[in-house]
Amino acid sequence: MTKLKAVLNTTGYLNRINFPQRASVDLETLHTLHEYHVLSIPFENLDIQNKIEIRLEKKHLFKKIVENVRGGFCYELNYLFSSLLLDLGFDVTLISARIFDGEEVGPEFDHMALIIKLGKKNWLADVGFGDLFTKPLDIETAAEQFDGRNYFKIKRWEKGSFLLTMSKNGVEYEKKYLFKTKRKAIEDFSAQCAFKQYTPASYFVKNIIVTLPIENGRKTIFNSKYIVKENGAKTELTINSKKEEACILKKEFNIQINAVTDQA
Repeated sequence: MTKLKAVLNTTGYLNRINFPQRASVDLETLHTLHEYHVLSIPFENLDIQNKIEIRLEKKHLFKKIVENVRGGFCYELNYLFSSLLLDLGFDVTLISARIFDGEEVGPEFDHMALIIKLGKKNWLADVGFGDLFTKPLDIETAAEQFDGRNYFKIKRWEKGSFLLTMSKNGVEYEKKYLFKTKRKAIEDFSAQCAFKQYTPASYFVKNIIVTLPIENGRKTIFNSKYIVKENGAKTELTINSKKEEACILKKEFNIQINAVTDQA
């Protein structure tokens, strides 16, 4: 595999996610990297809202997410995470997923996720969904898997696909997405990435989203609301101005508003 040290400062990336130990190519390290990444780097679409082009280039993404202390959406976060894993020596595959909206399922390349092969096992990784699992999932077991917050099941689906479902209580499961394990190139995601950032009908064009899990819940900016869910309780604050929004971004997500318009 081609190393990416010319693009990534691995130590800087590990510091960005507050990684607490020496990185090795093993399941414990993979779990910790994944969890700390999800807990440290928000899912956010501020560049789309500010009409700044999403560029799926590793050097650009490293500057944005690591150096400028930003977040991103699925293509950005999972692609950059794959680069870190490759640099550390993991066997990583970019895959396409199709997200469910009720019973309707999206198109191919609707979402990007990762498969990491460790020994004879394959693990599903995804640090770019917004609200999903915090630790990688074993794709070769039909058993229920718990990440400390939610329950997940993966089962074989039609046409060689796998179905990922999620439950808050371990009883009622919601379909999240379909995926196949076939390797994809970053260029394969270009059309859908462009659609999501430029098309007026795109969910990411129509809505502001910034979200990050916390110890016992999640904090989120969704349009004009700042929402905190913690220990089963939910609070909402109306955001009345861009100044208020900028204060919340800085205090709660460590995002400075001037970084939003910083293009590499």
